[in-house]
Amino acid sequence: MEVIYRKTETLKRLENNPRSITKEQLAKLQESIQKNPDYFEARPIILSDRTGELVIIAGNQRYEACVQLGIQEVPTVLIPNLTEEREREIIIRDNVSNGQWDMTRLFEWDCRELMEWGLDGISFPEMNDFSNEIEDTHNVLRNENYEAGAHIKYLAFEGYKIPITDIELEGLKQRANEYLEENGVMIGFVNNLLGV
Repeated sequence: MEVIYRKTETLKRLENNPRSITKEQLAKLQESIQKNPDYFEARPIILSDRTGELVIIAGNQRYEACVQLGIQEVPTVLIPNLTEEREREIIIRDNVSNGQWDMTRLFEWDCRELMEWGLDGISFPEMNDFSNEIEDTHNVLRNENYEAGAHIKYLAFEGYKIPITDIELEGLKQRANEYLEENGVMIGFVNNLLGV
């Protein structure tokens, strides 16, 4: 499908759009569009012509950000001959986030950059929570003075507090259940895990 730049005035916003963003999120989106026009073009606004008008079925927030920025033309892709049912599916699929963050890997990233880029779903500190003394924020989420909130689970024992992903936690629970079924008690489970 061809990416075509179309005038914003020729496009119609989706009525009753089930997705909305805050003013702060819109401001981050505007900044992203200004800093990354190539990324915006690689992820164009998706249109349907089912009603005889060019209706935005994916990218309504990007469209709004562009209108507010005064951008006259935006990258679009038209998917012709859609049924109303397929339109509705695309509207939802475009806003569904599959997968989950691997927190142990995400800890290696710079926290300030992640916040500036608009990473959602993780409780980050506010930018003014950082003292001016902190220059390298790569490991700020590991800092004992700040924990990244309820989205992270921990395995805690003897003063250790180890971040654990949902996948790791499920694997540990499965191993514990198998051990309990085999042995009838949990005594020795840790030795079994350690191969002792």
